[in-house]
Amino acid sequence: MDRNFVLACALSLAVIVGWMYLTGGAKRQLEPGANPPTEVESGDSIGQPAQPIAEQPAAAPPVPSPAPAVAPPPRIELAERSIPIENELYSAVLTNRGAGISSWELKGFREKSDPAAPRINLVTGLEAGAVSLTTPFAEFGLGNFANRVFEVVGEDASAVAFEARENGVTLRKTFSFDPDGYSFRLLVEVLNESAASIAPRFQVDIPAYDHPADDFREQALAAFEDGSRVNKPLKGLGAGGFFQSLTGGKPEKYEDFVGPIDWAGIQTTYFLTAILPDNPSQAQVRMAALEPRVSGVAELSFAETVIPPGRSVAREFRGYMGPKEMERLEAFGGGTVHAIDLGWSWIEPLTRVFSLILKMLYSVVGNYGVAIVILTILVRIVTAPLTVKQMRSMERMRALSPKINEIKAEFADDRQKQSEKMMALYKSEGVNPLGGCLPMILQLPVFIGLFYSLRSTIQLRQAPFFGWIDDLSVPESLFEIPGLGLPFRVLPLIMGASMVIQQRITPAQMDPAQAKMMMTVMPIMMTVLFYQFPSGLVLYWMVSNLLAIAHQLWIGRGMRAKQAS
Repeated sequence: MDRNFVLACALSLAVIVGWMYLTGGAKRQLEPGANPPTEVESGDSIGQPAQPIAEQPAAAPPVPSPAPAVAPPPRIELAERSIPIENELYSAVLTNRGAGISSWELKGFREKSDPAAPRINLVTGLEAGAVSLTTPFAEFGLGNFANRVFEVVGEDASAVAFEARENGVTLRKTFSFDPDGYSFRLLVEVLNESAASIAPRFQVDIPAYDHPADDFREQALAAFEDGSRVNKPLKGLGAGGFFQSLTGGKPEKYEDFVGPIDWAGIQTTYFLTAILPDNPSQAQVRMAALEPRVSGVAELSFAETVIPPGRSVAREFRGYMGPKEMERLEAFGGGTVHAIDLGWSWIEPLTRVFSLILKMLYSVVGNYGVAIVILTILVRIVTAPLTVKQMRSMERMRALSPKINEIKAEFADDRQKQSEKMMALYKSEGVNPLGGCLPMILQLPVFIGLFYSLRSTIQLRQAPFFGWIDDLSVPESLFEIPGLGLPFRVLPLIMGASMVIQQRITPAQMDPAQAKMMMTVMPIMMTVLFYQFPSGLVLYWMVSNLLAIAHQLWIGRGMRAKQAS
């Protein structure tokens, strides 16, 4: 046998044995992400940033031979699914596209009083695929999870769990629903099994879209920030104001609020969608316009939370989607009761009292229109001492009008002398020129409290009075004026006429020219203003005016009869 051939075989065998020793005998290194995830340590509370894992020194491993890059396996596209959830109060639909809520219909409330009218749906997206409570997680760099189709990993009558995985990151969302109310919980968990740290913001989106139903005319993005309610009307979001258009300024597309944030969401006059963070002091809200005047979104989020490899972090949100019923919102907590517009803090106690009285009267008479009339009469009775004092002062001023006019004519060129003579006249006659104004000012809190009470009481929604007035929460309309397309509304016109009569019988305490202007301008201005007000408010003001007219005539007749005797 050729010696060279034998030598070549021996060398080849040595190379093979050496290669097997280097590659097979060395300890195999774990692939990235192969370490099992560790639980959040007991010192880490849910929703708090996980503490980084301390790095341990290790021996330098042998340098492996370069291997060809392996592309990640293609994501398996799941079929879209809808999961119904309901109780006695609502009927909801969850979707695995975005793992959110695509419909939330309230069983006890319809868009109109017609039993065949659609139910109120608090997920107002009219376009296909509009979903509430999605979580984009754009900071992962893995696409928009708000459009991702999740896997449904658990469902029963009161809970649904969704899960999505990509590049070693697992996102799990679990909805748990109250079987007896409008509330629910949303648990958002992020597990990092990748090779690098990630920093999610746990953003939850609550979108709003323009809706043609009457209940959504005042739809707004809202939040309760640092003890105050923030309200951004949808139809003005991102559109700019009148003065901004004159100056050429560009409207802001979004506005940020850094907290503390007790809740954020979407509200209308009578309904609320609110999400409460587990840690208000860390929460923040961005109210952004998607399409000015048409759609917007309230984004509730937190500062970035670092999650090292092998760790997980969770945050829990509480949610409410339902009517603004004071008892329910107070029981739910989180400051959601402040979504009900009860007026300024010093007016709120009066508003609550009037709302309570209104409900008590309704329980007796069974008609909210009649209850408003009775409440107006009761208010006039309670404030009668102030009203009588005001009216008597006005009547005395009327009796002094001839003497006042004489003083004005005699000292027309000397205002100081004119004032001195008039004050001397008031003193000798025992008349206070401000006597007619002070009682009126003292009554203002009562009127304002009644205004907010009638405006915020959800029981007035679709509550009929009589005839064509079938909803005290919206402007009434007897018919539409042909050719103009304008509604003919009876209550505002009667109210305007009552103001004209009231102005004429009330003793004037100002210049005749000014009095004439006020007699013309005020009734017209108030009629135009009240033409768009809910019929319950107009009914209150109209009845109050009619009672004031009757009271003024009675006081004036009595005082004139006394003077004549």
